[in-house]
Amino acid sequence: MAHEGEHDDTVIRPRRPLAPTDARPVEDRADPGADEATVIRLIEPDIPPTVPLGVPEGAPLYAAVLPPRPPDEPGDAAPPAAPAPLATLRIPGVDRDVPLDRPVVIGRRPAAVRMPETPAPLRIVVPADRRGVSARHARIEQLGSALVVTDLGSSNGIVVHLPRGSVRRLRPGESCAVLPGSVVSLGDGIDIAVQAIDPRAT
Repeated sequence: MAHEGEHDDTVIRPRRPLAPTDARPVEDRADPGADEATVIRLIEPDIPPTVPLGVPEGAPLYAAVLPPRPPDEPGDAAPPAAPAPLATLRIPGVDRDVPLDRPVVIGRRPAAVRMPETPAPLRIVVPADRRGVSARHARIEQLGSALVVTDLGSSNGIVVHLPRGSVRRLRPGESCAVLPGSVVSLGDGIDIAVQAIDPRAT
């Protein structure tokens, strides 16, 4: 209580609103710079609720359409030519084989990382209910004349079945060179076949 002759100098100012924050994990945020032509969303087949969840043997796991590559941007100087892809990836349900003319990132939410990736990878989006596959599970790319699979810190790891029958399990963050004829298994039925490109077909 203020006494007579005293001044109350307390000033209450409204608190400035805080800038909104995005509490979602980085991999869940939309990538405003992402070209939708670099994303393949794998969609589960429509199964009636009366049918037990499952896919009959031999049926495709997913239905997806590979988007066309965007046309080259006109420019003064042509970018350096990328090496011809040595292999393609056969992914269940994708309408055609995916050439390794750029890196491929696979997962339930394979959004771009904080730093821009050059060249921009093709992102394969696995259905969210495939919990055995991590948000950013694997990266497959051609580095020079080598084909390399990298575990991007997945929870369940990657199993690589090499052509001569040997098997190698990758730890989080580990990379492995593979040969055509290898199968890269991410779990939950996501088995990716690495196939050589027939030079006579190019």
